[in-house]
Amino acid sequence: MNKPFLKKILRNLGIIQLSDYIRYYIMKLKYLKENRKFRKEFPDVLLPPDYLIYESYMINYRSYYEDGLRNSQKLKSELQKHTDFKGKRILDWGCGPARIIRHFPGLVGEAEFYATDYNKKTIAWNTEHIKDVRFSVNGTNPPTDYDNDFFDIIYGLSVFTHLSEANHYNWVEELHRIAKTGAVVYLTTHGHIFRQRLTKGNQQRFDEHQLVMEGNTKEGHRTYAAFHPEVFMRNIFQGKFEVLQHIPGKQEVWGLSQDKWIIKKI
Repeated sequence: MNKPFLKKILRNLGIIQLSDYIRYYIMKLKYLKENRKFRKEFPDVLLPPDYLIYESYMINYRSYYEDGLRNSQKLKSELQKHTDFKGKRILDWGCGPARIIRHFPGLVGEAEFYATDYNKKTIAWNTEHIKDVRFSVNGTNPPTDYDNDFFDIIYGLSVFTHLSEANHYNWVEELHRIAKTGAVVYLTTHGHIFRQRLTKGNQQRFDEHQLVMEGNTKEGHRTYAAFHPEVFMRNIFQGKFEVLQHIPGKQEVWGLSQDKWIIKKI
């Protein structure tokens, strides 16, 4: 039985989130020794509770911290091609347990840093432990509490990958509302490289430029998945954002990388 078909069965039975929770404990045991080693080597590194790390990434402390730093550096480099940071308001939309935003103030310097997420436990931990960032809770559905035309830079890493089709449109509207004219927005999606992970029926829908949903679980959770044809993404940006750069995902040594969309509010 192939993996996409097995996931389909688990979704149809309504137990995909339960099966993922079992996987969490398996991964917790798998990385137990390595995680203990990291804590011993780096006792001053503040780490979120295990499930918060797992829910947004993987339960590997070294990867959470060191990959978070590397990805922050890469994000800064890619954004710098289109904007500068000094004096700007920067939002991490869907920040999770601060894997990226915890590093950004030290990399960027003089700027205002904001972050928001739908997970109240995550935001509570972030607020207590991560300084120089203003955290807030948002709903799965917009709006946020931010004013119109507020941000110069917004990034959302693997957020649209866990939203319903309706909320793709809703959140594009909200991002447009809170971004200043000319603001740069950086987003990642499950692009064409992820087509191979779909069932044949969903592959056909993907090829017809339809957003493919794998739901029957809590929207926003890691088990809720959306897959994004390029044409679909370009259509939802039309009239609101100009596409500055689209970087298709590819097969990496570690797995499949997501598409990157760098867009500008018009």
